[in-house]
Amino acid sequence: MVMYHEIIIFTPIFALLIGFIVSKTLKKRKRSAKSIYKLIDDLEKKYIY
Repeated sequence: MVMYHEIIIFTPIFALLIGFIVSKTLKKRKRSAKSIYKLIDDLEKKYIY
């Protein structure tokens, strides 16, 4: 009976932790992609125009 009680308590905590980690990594990817596009635009302006 004690095991079921621990599972009920800790499952939402682990789910929130995993969701938080996933959201942080997705935000970092968006920022890095944005900075890469900015770098490409700057290089195009410098060497093409």
